[in-house]
Amino acid sequence: MSRPEDIPGITPVSDLFTYHIFGTPPEARRFQEDPAAYALTISGLVEPPARLSLDDIRSDFEPVTADMVLQCMTNVHWGRIRVTGAKLVDVLERVGVPAGAVKVAARGADGFDTNLRLDDIRARPGAFLLAYAMNDAPLPVEHGFPVRLASDGKYGYKWPKWLVELKLVDYDYKGHYEGKRGWSDAGTRGRRVT
Repeated sequence: MSRPEDIPGITPVSDLFTYHIFGTPPEARRFQEDPAAYALTISGLVEPPARLSLDDIRSDFEPVTADMVLQCMTNVHWGRIRVTGAKLVDVLERVGVPAGAVKVAARGADGFDTNLRLDDIRARPGAFLLAYAMNDAPLPVEHGFPVRLASDGKYGYKWPKWLVELKLVDYDYKGHYEGKRGWSDAGTRGRRVT
């Protein structure tokens, strides 16, 4: 079986797999019709919670473009894509990371959630982006417009779509797959998740 690393080039968006665990949320179309309606809330240990618009994410942070592999944990579906967005670490540092915070819970408008460790985000700042573009075009609705989390080196369940909340926590938060199904908290691509 070929590995994504062995196949050159960028996968066209039309050929890229999609999974919608809880379906496409109604907010996705609303955000597409009116991008100004979108807001990302950063909550948890952040007091008061912060809110960022799509324009804030696009204009207030240095854009980073990186080629990443989006891969399903089955190792059957994958694609190499070019994503552009703000570094997650920059956004978190702008609002302030309280002492004691150890994880970031990330939730999409569809209700799907996952988590990342702060030490991983800080160790690999260019690997975690609040992505708003894919393959040099605006993020398509089916891939999470207006913002999805891109997590290089992680399986797709660490890439939530239609991102609406980041929550800084001081405990071992577990998202949908990590908590309900007992999948790997690291979600490292190429490794078993169960």
